[in-house]
Amino acid sequence: MSTESSAEAVSQGIKRRRDEDDSPDYKRQRPNYVQPAFPRLRKLFTCLGEPSRFPLPESILHCAKSFTSAELDGEVAENLFSLFVNISIEQPLKVFSLAAALQCINNTESTQGAAVVKHIVERTQGYINAGDWNKVKLVLRFLIMLKPIIANFEAIAGFVERLLERAIELKKLSTGRNSLAEEVYRVVLLTIPYLVVSDSSEEMKKKAAELLEKSKDFNLYAAVKVEELLNPFVDGEAPYRLSDSLELVHIQLGNLVDADWELQLIYDYSSIVPASDFEKHPIEELQLPESLSSSNQSMSPEVFLKFYTNQQVETTPPVERIESTIFRDLLTDTLVNLSFNRQEVARQLIWFDNFLRPGLFAPRETSLERLSQAKPGSSTWKPEDVAVEAVLAELFRLPKSLVKSVYFHSVLIEACILAPHAIAPVFGRAIRFLYSHLEHLDVQVIHLYADWFAHHLSNFGFTWKWREWTDDLKLNELHPKRVFIRELIHKELRLSFPQRISETLPDELSDLVPEGDDVPPFTFALPDSPYSEQSRLVLQNIRDRKGADEFEEVFEEIEKKSEELHEESDPHDMVREIFVTAILHLGARSLSHVESWIERGLPVLGVLCPEKNSESQRQIMKIIFKYWKDQTGTAVQVVKKMMKHKVITPLSVVEWILIDSDVNSLTKGYSWELLGVGIEKANQLIKNAAAVPRTSEGEEGRELDEENLKEVDDNVETLKNTLNHIFVTIVKELSRPVQGDAKNEESVRWQRWWKEGFLRAVLRNYHSDYKDLQEPLKNLGLTDMFILNCIEQTAEL
Repeated sequence: MSTESSAEAVSQGIKRRRDEDDSPDYKRQRPNYVQPAFPRLRKLFTCLGEPSRFPLPESILHCAKSFTSAELDGEVAENLFSLFVNISIEQPLKVFSLAAALQCINNTESTQGAAVVKHIVERTQGYINAGDWNKVKLVLRFLIMLKPIIANFEAIAGFVERLLERAIELKKLSTGRNSLAEEVYRVVLLTIPYLVVSDSSEEMKKKAAELLEKSKDFNLYAAVKVEELLNPFVDGEAPYRLSDSLELVHIQLGNLVDADWELQLIYDYSSIVPASDFEKHPIEELQLPESLSSSNQSMSPEVFLKFYTNQQVETTPPVERIESTIFRDLLTDTLVNLSFNRQEVARQLIWFDNFLRPGLFAPRETSLERLSQAKPGSSTWKPEDVAVEAVLAELFRLPKSLVKSVYFHSVLIEACILAPHAIAPVFGRAIRFLYSHLEHLDVQVIHLYADWFAHHLSNFGFTWKWREWTDDLKLNELHPKRVFIRELIHKELRLSFPQRISETLPDELSDLVPEGDDVPPFTFALPDSPYSEQSRLVLQNIRDRKGADEFEEVFEEIEKKSEELHEESDPHDMVREIFVTAILHLGARSLSHVESWIERGLPVLGVLCPEKNSESQRQIMKIIFKYWKDQTGTAVQVVKKMMKHKVITPLSVVEWILIDSDVNSLTKGYSWELLGVGIEKANQLIKNAAAVPRTSEGEEGRELDEENLKEVDDNVETLKNTLNHIFVTIVKELSRPVQGDAKNEESVRWQRWWKEGFLRAVLRNYHSDYKDLQEPLKNLGLTDMFILNCIEQTAEL
């Protein structure tokens, strides 16, 4: 093609061809790309059971056919086998469909079926040796669902029995609670129903009944009712009967025996994989180590929580039925083990009913009114209620949830975004249920509830039917409902700004929104302040990075002025207040700014606030909250920065909350938050000191001399004593009787309620940090039986 014709073609928008492509029939061939086997199969198997345009049987057969038709080398096959085990751990709802697909694979390629079963057994043995009992439970369940292709299934049933015997043996060796024995016992109890799910023969029912009968030899420790300490409802005012989850599972299994093991949970896969076609494979017996261990070091008893009770219809399984525990267990494992992907967790919550037998639940988005008119015999269980209740149970789990609470907030928010019509009404009922029982909730649960609800509202325009609660503003100012409304609005302010929040509130609640400036003024530097000239000089000196000695002159002027004005406070206190307020004002633009100004002022702060002077440190706490009185969330963050730079110690934070502040401050969210920050900081200091290398730097790595080693050990011991002092202070100050008169009888009652709740929550949350102080605390001369009972109960956590 000539240059002229080529240019003409380009100008006419015709694609230029190469010289040898003159044929009018020429068509460039697109490269034939074939996706590698592993990514393709991984996607198929990880999506198994999810909503699809294909029926579940077709999806299972397609997965099996794709696996057997692919050319897999040894490494890819091993990766797929590992994927199957990971799915059973991270997405346990899919284990039933996955087991059916593997049985289909076994029918076509029995060698692959044998290899899969062998790999699962090896992984199970590895988890047993490591003491990871949650994974043992999940992978063992996977093996049980593969029963049709296992030749010697009695090896698995025998292992379950030996595991139960070991749990009973461990329990008999203990005089009190044995968390390892309880953890292993729980694995056995939650495995028993799946034996019958996988094989409903009379022989298997008999074996399951024998295991249940033997499990009665495991005596749950009931001398101290630990569940009272873990109960989110206090004062014996729970809206339903609460019990320890292990005790509950045993009762539920007993009811299941009485119902002749009638448990139809999963899809009927017999039409996909006829049992007569299976080729079975022998497996090696699982072995128990001589000494069992647990990778879970913080295993506390668990109370089964419900949030959808006393409704016109029963939307969740009743607690006496084993289905309630099975569903909760499946959803909890999904939440915790798949926590690295909250979007996927939210999707599985919404599709929860897809993975189980059709007809087990009512259709999604069915209203309570329509459910109340349902035909006799049809299910009224709402899958969205069951799923959301499982998330809330983990969020409000005491003493601490298994994952950070903000993760559960995010999952619920994601679920509401994905399926607003199904999830939003469910949230509304849970929120109203919790609010209606606020005066009977544990103090920690009230704070968790406020944190969650504020976070949730921030993602949906802060809109709520506030008028439902406006009448409660007439209650006593310390009543939990009135406190909750105030704290909820303050938490909203931490996530937005006053004008935005005011627009969403009715007039009755707008007074709870402070009208302060975004950046509070430096009042000491205002023209009408007697310290105006000196304060402006302090600001300038800080900006100019003056040294501590260069502040002496202006500090002397402030002290002199304070004496002339006959201030009630010590002149040194006025110097400290002006300097610290100046730092806060200079750093008011952001937290990074305030940290920068704190660092600049450290030499002067070290002089004004010596490390061992608790009173001066507590004054700094007072100054911070005085300056940021309308933005207490910012004040909390500033206190954290001060602690980071050792201007304030953890002990001084605790003393300011419990000694310097009045009882009413215990109702404020920042008090609960700061107390936790102080204890955790004290713990962190101990860990950092203990982690100091005991050898000198260099290639030889010689051990430190005796003097330096003693210095390290003494530092650790000093920090431990400080932590002990913190707990002694907490117990002593919160055990002091509330002072009041007959005119304020209701206020006194609520002050006592908040003090007791605060103490119970602190002792429960940090029980492992003061375990060596159990007896010394009892010997403080305490006479309040409530406190003594709390100390005794926490010893069993």
